[in-house]
Amino acid sequence: MTKKKIHYLRYLTEKREKNEISEAEKNLLEDFLDKEFENAEWDSAKMGSKEAVSAEIFRKIKTNNPVKKSLVNYYKYAAVACIVLMLGLGIMLKSGVDVKDITVTTLSATDSVKLNDGSLVYLAANSVFKYPEQFNGETRSVTLLKGNAFFKVSKDPHHPFIITSANIKTKVLGTSFHISLDKGRSSVTVITGHVQVSSDKQITYLEPNERAVFTTSGLKKQSVSDMRLYSWYKKDIDLSDVTLHKIFTLLNFKYGVNFKPEDKEILNTRITLYIKGGLSLQNILDQINYVTHLKFKQYGNTVVVNH
Repeated sequence: MTKKKIHYLRYLTEKREKNEISEAEKNLLEDFLDKEFENAEWDSAKMGSKEAVSAEIFRKIKTNNPVKKSLVNYYKYAAVACIVLMLGLGIMLKSGVDVKDITVTTLSATDSVKLNDGSLVYLAANSVFKYPEQFNGETRSVTLLKGNAFFKVSKDPHHPFIITSANIKTKVLGTSFHISLDKGRSSVTVITGHVQVSSDKQITYLEPNERAVFTTSGLKKQSVSDMRLYSWYKKDIDLSDVTLHKIFTLLNFKYGVNFKPEDKEILNTRITLYIKGGLSLQNILDQINYVTHLKFKQYGNTVVVNH
């Protein structure tokens, strides 16, 4: 089962728990669970008795959530929910439910993930992000393994949100910021709120329009004057009087391509560009060509730019 289905399944079950589900959504949820129940395979050697596991979940539902007693088919729902999670997420049941991490990898397009605390993570192209299906404990910990990500973290002062990216950790309570990780070089740029960034030997605190960069020489704090580059995750992007260097960087985030200008001065050219959601890379390059008369030739993931 894909992560999109998993998140939508969680969305419907949460609405049902809150008694906010419509009749159509309720039917959709029950039809989906019925189908999963019929098609699922149960490995008793690894998972234990289906009846015993279902009965235990059913017992916990009745014990911990008394408001749910009026809902129907809970015994079957419990069994199905267990099967779906076991098959889709690789959960191994021992004394309780051990939720494993989910890894999301993007290639030539962006993607987004909604975490179970309500936080949103937008992943640039060619990025790898790992997170737990369910947050447990005193912190909300995730990992950016590669690429770029924009975070909108839900506020929770009692459970700090911590992102590991190579040699640094970013700790927040609730804010929005961009993290970049490329060949061991990691940076954090804050859009709203306050962020703590730490390495093995250093700690720095960031406010909006500030960035921390970690290299072999350590952790350095910088100011950022133009934040438009970090709008790459939005559906529609309006860029007014910006350099081609920033536009090419933004297109790298969105489409996973690297730009190679034959003349470095090309990067200083300033243009105004509107990128509408859903446009192909070629369509955007045609727009830039119309304004600048530059020529683009794509070879795999590299776009050569010349006059």
